[in-house]
Amino acid sequence: MSKSILKVFHLQDLGFSLMTWDITEEEIILKLKAESKASCPRYGHSSRSRYERGKWRKVYHGFYFGRKVYLLLRKGRYFCSPCQRAFTVKVPLVSPWQRRTYEAEGQIIGNLRGQSFKSLSEKEGISYGVSKRILMRRLDPEKLLWTESGEEISIGIDSHCFRGTQLVHTVTDISAHSPLTILPDSRKDTLSRFLRNIPEEQKFKIKEVCIDMDQLLFCCVEKHLPGASVVIDHFHVIQDTNRRLDEARRIEQDAWKVEIPRKVFLVGKEKLKPYQRKKIELYCQRYPSFKEFYWMKEALRGFYRLKHKKTAEKRLKDLVEIALLSDDAAMMQWGRTLRRWGRYILNYFDNRTTNAYTEGIHTKIKMIKKVSFGFRNVNVYVRKVLLSLFPLATILSLPHFLS
Repeated sequence: MSKSILKVFHLQDLGFSLMTWDITEEEIILKLKAESKASCPRYGHSSRSRYERGKWRKVYHGFYFGRKVYLLLRKGRYFCSPCQRAFTVKVPLVSPWQRRTYEAEGQIIGNLRGQSFKSLSEKEGISYGVSKRILMRRLDPEKLLWTESGEEISIGIDSHCFRGTQLVHTVTDISAHSPLTILPDSRKDTLSRFLRNIPEEQKFKIKEVCIDMDQLLFCCVEKHLPGASVVIDHFHVIQDTNRRLDEARRIEQDAWKVEIPRKVFLVGKEKLKPYQRKKIELYCQRYPSFKEFYWMKEALRGFYRLKHKKTAEKRLKDLVEIALLSDDAAMMQWGRTLRRWGRYILNYFDNRTTNAYTEGIHTKIKMIKKVSFGFRNVNVYVRKVLLSLFPLATILSLPHFLS
């Protein structure tokens, strides 16, 4: 009977026997007795000479059958005759000075994946402070395991908003479709430290890094991953195109005191209905400067539909020359931007690498923020998101989780 009870609560084969148990409406208390012998930690000598018994400790073991489970444990001190010294037997269930077993902490981490801190507190009585301390202690964003992948690795680095204007960096393994980490800020030093600490065997495999047109990201990648090819994500290039087009639309709108619709100009030309195309033609005839931006936007979208890199290189060179010959200062600035990043934009045509998976991770992150009702502490936010992105088995098997 006692062995079956120990097995139910995952306490078998740990050197304990069940003395008594007490069950109430709210909790279950199991009183455990340690083995009558122990091994000396210095030389491994076996000893049955108990030197001293410690006080009984009440340790939280988890939530089972709608009740909290507590264990009553006490440490034993034994005397080793060959060493002529006394030693204390460590309890295998719990770390020193902790009031929760490893099983309980793993259970709290697992329950926290799909719910907020408040929900966990209401359902199981685990306070926010306890959950936060376990999460902060057991998850390190800079020590996550890399998934098994092939000979070449492509990683993606992109930023997303934590709160207000505060940005954090998301790092993913595009080739394996796996998240790597989320850095707590968008500072250059933080990203450099992460890239510098990548294991050498993994760093050697990284052949491509997909980023947006951010000079900070580019400098960090060039410095710490010199053997990797930098690819400018085509999604961000088109996003920048739409931003510039919309800015030109607003300038024309303010100058002529008329309302120019926004959405119809951001949709791809091939997706427009006949009456929408006529409307665009009408606005382009009225505002020639705006027509130039719209033409460039559609030309860049067509640029990414090309199949060969040599053809794309010639097309991009033509687009840059057209932009630089424009009378509009904003168009000339756009041309200089394309010329500066042209080499890395063309790297897209080598393997068609994009940050689409990273953007999908950002969509999941938005859902996690809604479920958690927002965050105030960026360190808690990073760990809570990683906890929800990685499988629980992976989280519990991390070396720093087991330490």
